[in-house]
Amino acid sequence: MPELLLVAALACVVMSAAVLRMLRPPRLAASVIRALAAVAAASGVAVGLGALTGAETTAFLLASAFAAAPVAVLLGGAAEETAPGRPAVAWLLVLVWAVVVFPLAAVVPPLLLSACEVSECRVEDFGGALALLVTSASAVLPAWRAPSSGAREGWGGFALPAVIIWLAAAAWLVSLEGVVDAYTPRILTAAVLAPAGGAAGWLLVDLLKGTPRHPARSAADGLLAGLVAIVPGAAGISFPWSLIVGVLAGSAAALVYGSRRLSSGGRAGHWALVVLASTAIGYLAPAIAGDTIGFVFTGRIAALAPPVATFASAAALGLLASIPSWLLARHARRASR
Repeated sequence: MPELLLVAALACVVMSAAVLRMLRPPRLAASVIRALAAVAAASGVAVGLGALTGAETTAFLLASAFAAAPVAVLLGGAAEETAPGRPAVAWLLVLVWAVVVFPLAAVVPPLLLSACEVSECRVEDFGGALALLVTSASAVLPAWRAPSSGAREGWGGFALPAVIIWLAAAAWLVSLEGVVDAYTPRILTAAVLAPAGGAAGWLLVDLLKGTPRHPARSAADGLLAGLVAIVPGAAGISFPWSLIVGVLAGSAAALVYGSRRLSSGGRAGHWALVVLASTAIGYLAPAIAGDTIGFVFTGRIAALAPPVATFASAAALGLLASIPSWLLARHARRASR
C-alpha cells in the first residue's frame, strides 16, 4: 500500500526531529543534510541490490531505508563528539554506512538464508535491526575513548523526545508490514508493550542499585531500549513474550549503562554497547519464543545458530567499515595538537 510508505517516511521524519532535539548538534543544518543524503544513498543502493537479487521487496527496503535518517543523525553525533570541528569524519562515517554497510546487511543475510531449506535456517528480522541497529552501533565502538562531559545527560530535554520516538517508531513498524492485516494488531501491541516493559526494567534495576538518576530519565532510556529490542521480532513475538523482551532489554541495558568500567569508554562507545545489548536480546527472542521457529515451541536449539551468526557478521561488518573514519578522526586530533 503506497499510503503505508508515506506513513513510514513521515514517522522517520518525526524520529529524526526528536533525535536532533535530544542531541542538539552544533551544526544542525549539516546533520539534516547528512540524514537526507544517507536516506538517498541507502534507499538507492539497497533497492538496486534488492531488485537484482530478489532478496527483499522494494517497498520493504524503502520503508526500512527511511529509518537511515535518525541513524545518520546518531552516527554523525558520535563522530562530532569524538572529532569536534572535523566534519569530514562525520560525513565519511555516515556515507560509508549508508552506501555500503546498510545495503549489504539488508540484502545479503536474507539472500543467503533463503538458500537453506531447513526450518532452523529461518531468521526473523522484521524491522531490519541488523542493517539499521547492529551495524550502526558496532560502527561506533572504535570511538572508545576517555569519558566526555555529562552536562547533556539530564532528563528535561530527553524524556519528551523519547516518547515521540516511541510513538513514531510504532507507526513505522506497523507500516513495514506493507498491508493492514491480521498481524497489524500484534505489531502495534508489541511496539507499545516492549518499550513500556523496557522502561519498567530499567527503573527496577536503578531502584535495586540505588542509582541517583531522575526516574523520568531512567524510564526514557528504558523506553528506547525496549523499542530497539522489539524491532526484529515485532511481527513474530506474541503477548506476553513481547512484554518480557522489553523488560529483559531494559534491565540488561541499565546494567550495561550502569557499569563503571564500561562508562570509562566515553559516551559514544558506551551507548553503542547499550544499543547492542538491547538489540541482541530482541534479535534472539524470535529464535527462542517466536510462534513458528522459537525453541520454546519447537524444542530445536539449532534455531539459535543462524541469528547468532548473522548478528555477529553484521556487527563485524559495521565495525570494520567504520575503521577508516575513526583513523581519520585520530589523525585529525594528532594534527591539531
